[in-house]
Amino acid sequence: MGKKILDSRFLYIVLSILIAVGLWLFVTINDEAPESRSITRIPVTFTGEDILAGRDLMLVGGPYTASVTVQAAPTVLAAFTNKTVQVTANVSGIAEEGTHTVSYTVIQPSGISPSQFTVVSGVNGNVIDVEVARFNRREVEIRGEFTGNAAEGYLAGEADDFRFYPEKIWVSGPLEAVNQVSYALVTVPGKDLTETVDGDFSFQLYDPSDNPLTDLNVTCDVQTVHAIFPIQATAEIPLSVSLTDGGGVSAEQATVELSTTSIAVAGTTEAVEAIKAAGVINVATIDLASVSDGEELTFPVPLADELTNLTGVTEVKAVVRFNKRVVEKSFDVTNIYAINTPEGWTAAPVTQVLPVTVRGSAALVNALTADSFRVVADLKNVTPTAGPYTASVDVYLDSAPSAAELGVLTGDYRVILNFTEGEPEPTASPGTGE
Repeated sequence: MGKKILDSRFLYIVLSILIAVGLWLFVTINDEAPESRSITRIPVTFTGEDILAGRDLMLVGGPYTASVTVQAAPTVLAAFTNKTVQVTANVSGIAEEGTHTVSYTVIQPSGISPSQFTVVSGVNGNVIDVEVARFNRREVEIRGEFTGNAAEGYLAGEADDFRFYPEKIWVSGPLEAVNQVSYALVTVPGKDLTETVDGDFSFQLYDPSDNPLTDLNVTCDVQTVHAIFPIQATAEIPLSVSLTDGGGVSAEQATVELSTTSIAVAGTTEAVEAIKAAGVINVATIDLASVSDGEELTFPVPLADELTNLTGVTEVKAVVRFNKRVVEKSFDVTNIYAINTPEGWTAAPVTQVLPVTVRGSAALVNALTADSFRVVADLKNVTPTAGPYTASVDVYLDSAPSAAELGVLTGDYRVILNFTEGEPEPTASPGTGE
């Protein structure tokens, strides 16, 4: 049985292979004859760049790589690749812009000692040429461009309506490159928008001739900009004037002609819906006792801060017309009184006659006399001093019908009173109302 095994041809073949492999491994392991290999495209790590920056200088033209020829035993050489080898170069000695040659140091892979390999220098040694440029950093403005559209019934803002955060961006890099930058442009798209745009957007740098700058060797302090661009709701809102009875004319007996009957407004959806719900913008309230037939008045158009007047009409003219025949007549009123005179004082009228104008139908006006009126100065909130005093007065029309039938015209009615210390003698009360 054993003899058959020893005589087996197959066994001899297997033993021969194992012996050959063992001999090859022995020779390989113990073969210390060094070999050389060139390792290319090794990224260069620079030190001393902070010192360059302190001199307003910077490296440009990267990324930089180096080629290294290493001599070592084959087993050691196998550990050297452009992923495991490091190359460092110190640029702290550079003091001016231009092309400079700096030496570099090769750092071996982990687990390999310096005694196990040799870096074979090229004809120029272990050096690399680097480009250094003058450094610059400055702020540039941000502009906006809306390339979309607003939905029907809405209005997109203008370029000046953009708001950016931050308001400007810092651009850093070689002086020549940074000086090419004029502004950064934020482009905002959108279709049939109904709400204000509010979000973060990228930007493109442009030169002074409005050409986009691509592949420019600069860096920006931000990658996106927060932009707000208004999309406003719009509406056409009627204008109106309200009237109050007075001077012998009722609101139903007068009409008002307005130079502008409506304006277009824009604003947030909420603000526009609120004013649409109101239905009208009341420009003013006119007391008919203060105007004459055919008189023209001018009023500003009031608008909430949340709304913009798209029409541009900031004031409106109103012409008041009476639809009834009325007459005006002036009376010299002598019934002048002071009420609520401060304690310890006497207020005697210096003014003896005050012209008062009244308006109404001819029959009612002609039935009046000067005694139909009372002129009353209320001194309740007056701090008196001895001597003359000008007081505003109210004019009352005794036994008059409504102000819509007969009334005193509004005016700046004033009288002169003379204050003296001492209690006044008792007199009949003039009354305080109509």
